Amino acid sequence: MPEEQTQKSGWDFTTYIMIAGGILAALILLVFLVGVFFAVFSNSPATASRIGMIRDVFIIMLVLEVILVILALVVLILQVARLIVTLQNEIKPILTDTKETVETAKGTAQFVGKNVAEPIIKTSSFMAGLAIFVREVAGIRRAIKRVERSESPDEEKYDEQTSATE
Repeated sequence: MPEEQTQKSGWDFTTYIMIAGGILAALILLVFLVGVFFAVFSNSPATASRIGMIRDVFIIMLVLEVILVILALVVLILQVARLIVTLQNEIKPILTDTKETVETAKGTAQFVGKNVAEPIIKTSSFMAGLAIFVREVAGIRRAIKRVERSESPDEEKYDEQTSATE
């Protein structure tokens, strides 16, 4: 859906660049055609001096552009140098502190695992085993009591039956 909206509007960044390039090409063509027009339809010595003035103006503009490009490169080099200094003076200590923090956390985790979690786990497993042992012992005891109870009533019933028949 967003692609359809971009295609409908047609005014994205590439379109602006293409329009600007077309305008620049049209201006260059117009200057060339004006130069040809002056060369053909006017007297040659006067046209030559005019074209020489236009040439001089373009040379001056190109020199100014070169100066601007050199200034931009100087600014870029200064910014890169500043970035390198920032990385050395601020990012390196941050990375060092982070590394120390990670090592401390690792040591703390190992200490807690060895001195806290391990004894708790051993105690918990011992208690679980003890609970199962007690449950089994109690189960055997209950089973013995059941056997004793079941034997007692049978003997009483047997004694009652024999005494009743006599």
